[in-house]
Amino acid sequence: MPIFDAKSIPDAVTSGTKDPEIAAWLKTGPVLGSHKPIHVQRREHDAFIDKDPPPVGRIEHLGLPGPHGTIPVRVYHPSTAGAASLPALIYLHGGGFIVGSLDQFDTAMRRFCEGAGIQVYGVDYKLAPEYQWPVQIEEGEFVVRWLFEHAGERGVDAGRIALGGDSAGGNQTCVITQKLRDEGGPKLKLQLPLYPETKMPFDTPAGVENVSGGYVDTAGVLLFVWSLVPEGTDYSQPYITPLNATDFSGLPPAILVTCGFDMLRDVGHAYARKLAAAGNDITYAHYPDLPHGIIQMTMHSAECLRATNEVASLLGEKIRT
Repeated sequence: MPIFDAKSIPDAVTSGTKDPEIAAWLKTGPVLGSHKPIHVQRREHDAFIDKDPPPVGRIEHLGLPGPHGTIPVRVYHPSTAGAASLPALIYLHGGGFIVGSLDQFDTAMRRFCEGAGIQVYGVDYKLAPEYQWPVQIEEGEFVVRWLFEHAGERGVDAGRIALGGDSAGGNQTCVITQKLRDEGGPKLKLQLPLYPETKMPFDTPAGVENVSGGYVDTAGVLLFVWSLVPEGTDYSQPYITPLNATDFSGLPPAILVTCGFDMLRDVGHAYARKLAAAGNDITYAHYPDLPHGIIQMTMHSAECLRATNEVASLLGEKIRT
């Protein structure tokens, strides 16, 4: 798997040969952005709940008093705590803003916790269309600010707090890091956007190549945006479409991941190049043979497991640097 720094990110990335294990599983797995009702898609995504998830030290359940009501947060503590204060990752899950639960991302959070040796704070932010933008951004930002304020009592090193997320959660990660910079907010040690939705992908080669047949349908983005964005709101603004920002400087060091068989491949890659061009520290990883959603598929593909463990190791390494 190619890993690049800010000076070596290629001009373009492509797909390779789809991992046969995951290709077989996707034939019967859930489809995000399908033509099924949202409540059906939510239920079908329980296929990502693994019966025998990997162990962690312990799990803690919090309810934070957020700006739109209680925010459930699931905290994962590693089995080998080590120092008195640990690095921490605040994580915003994917699912097109309309799907996703803490249970469906439980295995991935466990792997990040143990693989990086850090606390992981999985955030159960409110979903669209019941709650529309900017509710999700405000809830994610609230948890970031809360953890900085309570780091000492939580056993967290305030100098080593990261924010991450995949897909829609990757979008929120990019937006919140921009917003914190713009407002002079807490300084994150690291950002971890995994195959992030930084812009609608319809006019990209990846959007056309992966229009159907994978985990996400490209046309599903229409459903995501319709559900998320209030009527009359400019969806092109950077706090919805972060690739449209005019200033990419002064952002936290990044680990950004893209996958070959993913409609968001090219918009994620473009964001990585923007970060690099603005002088930010970035580690860019591209998995040409894998699809969107790899961190949820580790029980179904050895390659997805390897990639997820690799990301966890990078996270552990970079957050301590």
